[in-house]
Amino acid sequence: MLAHTVFLLLIGLAGAIVARRIKMPGGTFLGAMLSTGIVSLLAPDSQPLPEVIRSVALVLLGISIGASVDREALLSLRRVLPWAAAMIGILIAASVGLGWLVYTHQALDVSAATILFGIMPGGASGLSAAAYDLGAEPSIVASLHSVRQFIVFGLLPLLLRWLARPGWNKLKEAKE
Repeated sequence: MLAHTVFLLLIGLAGAIVARRIKMPGGTFLGAMLSTGIVSLLAPDSQPLPEVIRSVALVLLGISIGASVDREALLSLRRVLPWAAAMIGILIAASVGLGWLVYTHQALDVSAATILFGIMPGGASGLSAAAYDLGAEPSIVASLHSVRQFIVFGLLPLLLRWLARPGWNKLKEAKE
């Protein structure tokens, strides 16, 4: 078990390094997840990491996110809070509606909680952890979010390049 755990940690680290080197958006997280996911699929006797490592990883993630909060970010949030609250409400309502549709029409034998966690907007790590804690299938939740992240990270740079084109900037300046 220890050798397998060390092996997965090294594979994940290698995947994160490669993804960062090729400048994959979200590369540290996605590279580690993709590389260990591939190994888990290819190795018939692959086991998940021990619970203690999962817990330590979530604590470190929480500390990292918490340490990045600063006064300037909170003050700027105050200006967009009504819009953000509306957006969050719309996204949650749309996700619950879509989750219900997927759950009622799915071909898989998966719980409603798994589908909802997999469709809900948010971070794959946090939602997978919550799914695990509530008895849903974290591997399915993580897989659904991984697909979403690869699509978003693949399309977002193209969209931003398109929006940054000269005609878009002139249109924006004309409105101001």
